[in-house]
Amino acid sequence: MNRLRATLATAAATMLLLTGCGSGTTSGAASSEAPAKGADSTANSDSSGTAADGELKTVRVAAVPVVDVAAIYLGEEKGFFAEKGMTIDIQFTTGSSISIPALLQDQYDMVYTGSVNAFQAREKGLPVIAVAEGGRTTGEPGADHGGIVVPEDSEIQDAGDLEGKSVAVNAVKGLHEAAIRQSVKKAGGDPDQVNFLELALPDMQPALERGSVDAISTSEPFLGNAKEAGHRLIADPYIDVDPEFVTAVYLTSEQKWSQDPEFVKDFVEVVKKSQEYATEHPDEFRTELSNFTEIDPETAETMILTKFGWGFPEQAMLRGSEASQEAGIIEDAEAGLDGLVVDVLQ
Repeated sequence: MNRLRATLATAAATMLLLTGCGSGTTSGAASSEAPAKGADSTANSDSSGTAADGELKTVRVAAVPVVDVAAIYLGEEKGFFAEKGMTIDIQFTTGSSISIPALLQDQYDMVYTGSVNAFQAREKGLPVIAVAEGGRTTGEPGADHGGIVVPEDSEIQDAGDLEGKSVAVNAVKGLHEAAIRQSVKKAGGDPDQVNFLELALPDMQPALERGSVDAISTSEPFLGNAKEAGHRLIADPYIDVDPEFVTAVYLTSEQKWSQDPEFVKDFVEVVKKSQEYATEHPDEFRTELSNFTEIDPETAETMILTKFGWGFPEQAMLRGSEASQEAGIIEDAEAGLDGLVVDVLQ
């Protein structure tokens, strides 16, 4: 199996643009990135992912080391990719500003990214399509994998109280900001009066404890750590977008889909099977996290896991795009969705 180990410090740098960490942009030059540690970027395949008879086809996936991605590591571990004649080469990137342009230059076959990034890319006319969900909110208030946290003794009681306050997000004009704005609005506040400050996820809790920020918007495993330290959850921003909000997706290029539809279908079938297995076997799912992050076993046992779903719920996708428009991340919610989702398994 193509293994990849990264410390949480490294994870912070690479999480910046995806779930629960949206990106503020999908522009920028593509970069030919070095293979992730332990990954075999050749794997007996050419740059298109095809392979000689009897050899495994390599699926080159750009991702970030967050909980959702553990599902496809588990799929590799269980042999689901091998059943389709595939193996995965996952490379951690600095986010969608690098990975999406690289996808369009055929440096990757698939990109795991925040849904906000996908809306941005599609609105800009980039030829990318969403072929699989990456993860969803749990839809359970107080038990989601992303949340807004304040010190226990803070005067802030709900998201409406964030007016005039500073809130740390890992990317300005990204997924967290779009979602927080919905929480503030829902609680009767004015999201335009919130001061969003960009901080890496591991730096948020120390900043909160120093008093450098009034609140933080974070995700697992950092959310669980903050609550364990006695800080207080005041809102579930993903849920406030929609109870079925799709936080992340897998993108491929229109060219890849046109030229090699069976390759794309096989990958999507394995992702679906892997996510279903992860849902049915949460202990194995949690164990897989240690294969690409140095995470405390106790934290892994208690952290809230991503909910996996299938089918891109229409209303939830629309609400995500509308939230992005309301946050000023995109200009047209319909354009962000137009042609984005393709059901490759129909």
